[in-house]
Amino acid sequence: MIERRWAFVCEFYVTHFNFSTTGLLCSLLALAGCVGVVPTPNSASAQEQRPLVVAGLSQDLVFEYLLGDVAARRGDPVTAAQAMARAAILSGNARITVRAFALAIEVGEFERALELSELLVSITPEDPGALAMRLQALIMLDRGQAVFDALVELIDTMPEKTAALLEHIVQILGQQADPGRWLGLMQRIATHYHELDSAQWAAAWLGYRVGDEEAAQAALDRAMELTPGWEEAALLKFSYLREHGDRERVSAYAKEYLDAYADRPRFRLTYARLLAQWNENRAALAQFEKLLESDPDSIDALYAAGALNLDRGDLARAREHFEHVLALFPNEDRARLYLGRIASEQGDYDVALTLLREVVSRELYFDAQMRVGFVLADAGRIDEALEHLADVTPKSRDEQVRVYLAREQVLRDSGQPEQALKLLDAALVDLPDDPDLLYARGLVTAMLDQVVEHERDMRRLIELDPQNAHAYNALGYTLADKTERFEEALALIEKALVLLPGDPYVLDSLGWVHYRRGNLKLALEYLTLAMDQQPDAEIAAHLGEVLWHLGDKAEAILAWEDGKSNDSDNPVLIETLRKFGQ
Repeated sequence: MIERRWAFVCEFYVTHFNFSTTGLLCSLLALAGCVGVVPTPNSASAQEQRPLVVAGLSQDLVFEYLLGDVAARRGDPVTAAQAMARAAILSGNARITVRAFALAIEVGEFERALELSELLVSITPEDPGALAMRLQALIMLDRGQAVFDALVELIDTMPEKTAALLEHIVQILGQQADPGRWLGLMQRIATHYHELDSAQWAAAWLGYRVGDEEAAQAALDRAMELTPGWEEAALLKFSYLREHGDRERVSAYAKEYLDAYADRPRFRLTYARLLAQWNENRAALAQFEKLLESDPDSIDALYAAGALNLDRGDLARAREHFEHVLALFPNEDRARLYLGRIASEQGDYDVALTLLREVVSRELYFDAQMRVGFVLADAGRIDEALEHLADVTPKSRDEQVRVYLAREQVLRDSGQPEQALKLLDAALVDLPDDPDLLYARGLVTAMLDQVVEHERDMRRLIELDPQNAHAYNALGYTLADKTERFEEALALIEKALVLLPGDPYVLDSLGWVHYRRGNLKLALEYLTLAMDQQPDAEIAAHLGEVLWHLGDKAEAILAWEDGKSNDSDNPVLIETLRKFGQ
């Protein structure tokens, strides 16, 4: 297989010039009697080099082509490259020459590749694809001035495809052993085409690639002068800052750009997704909603805004978004899944079941059946929910785990944690050390105040996956909540925060351990941040308790009311309200 960095010419050639190298032998036979014979460079005369001809095709040509083809198929690229190059010279055929060129590049015979590209230029002088191949060979040979001249010739030959060409070329240069070696050349190209925004973009891309931010910024500034607010240039800088800058710098640039150019949907969507990745859900939602103001039919923004509103407990707004998706795309079964969940949370159980039973897509059918079980449980039909889930036939280990977890959740949420624990014990006999089942059992044992058993499962999970942030967080929270091992709990939660920066549930745990240690102001800081990121009944319970002990009882009651609006049945919130007589 040709390495990705060598595949450029053939890929670009096929993509932009509709050139196919398939069916070469059939094409060769179709050319019988019409194939020119090119003498080898050291021949005494063309007459001396003329091979025997069989049915209009030279015997040598057929032999060399077949040798090259068979060698390529048998994994002998060196023999294949040599034989196919001889076939190209004998035939003077463009398709054979392209294949010979690709094989020469693959085995690193760049001089031979250059000769073949020159042959192709002579065969198809009007075809810019041949010039692209010559440029590729010159790059591999590291001939800077020749590369510059060839690139200028190619750009001038195909001005309508300049942007695509420069993007391909600069990526090839960026993959070389010393990409910085080529920055000067791209800067020369940018200077030569000083009125061409794509040339400035290419120079900026390579500048960022080699870590010369100053050079990259200068090129981007010129691109923005030529095309004010150019989204492609802004996305390039944003991508670089995201990979190399801190969050404040990335956010500052994004806000500055969007303040100046609010109608840039791709940039706004990219920024919103990054905010969601950072768990800055409130800010992410604001960006998705802003995008929908200018592009109300953006399916990406509709799904993201719907999911974020759902997580925040704004069911009406979430429902609006997913109904819009379904109106635009009636076959979007994923929207039906979301709408089924929303309807269930709103108490419209029959509507939810109808929506879920309309899901027919194979990839979502299993998800729909899981959700049907949860809806039946939400409706209080616990036995029916458990029977339904038990009847679902899993087609993989992952699906089997999900069935176990769904049944366990129904039992736990319906006030049967002991039965949930028995189910998980059996599941872990069936699927030993499954991380999801271990984590679920840890949650149940924590609920049952079985701290030793909880710690056993979380420690085992950490042993199996040292990067499992949820295990560190769960164990840390349990130790903080149910023991006085506060320092150990704090270390575990801080480890989770390193693995999941900004996660609201980890921030909640961090706030709770500081509260348990008596540091109320620090606890308030983390819990407020967690609640801002993710309005949640349990976080609200903790926040209200800290506010109450700080003497701000009115704010505590408001926090608890917020929690009830999200989940009035949350057991932690219910217990907190009972404890404080609310």
